[in-house]
Amino acid sequence: MGNELWLALAIVFIIEGIMPMLMPKQWQQMLTVITQQPADKVRKCAGCLVVTGVVLLFML
Repeated sequence: MGNELWLALAIVFIIEGIMPMLMPKQWQQMLTVITQQPADKVRKCAGCLVVTGVVLLFML
């Protein structure tokens, strides 16, 4: 299980780094829009992402 965890973490780092590397200005604009949103809206969106990730993890 240890190798799979490191592999998953590596994939997350790659995916998280692609957008700022390829389109830094658009990525900064997106972050500006997100920071202007109410905290509850950001929390709900993040919660949906976490639930989706957990469901996908158990499906695999």
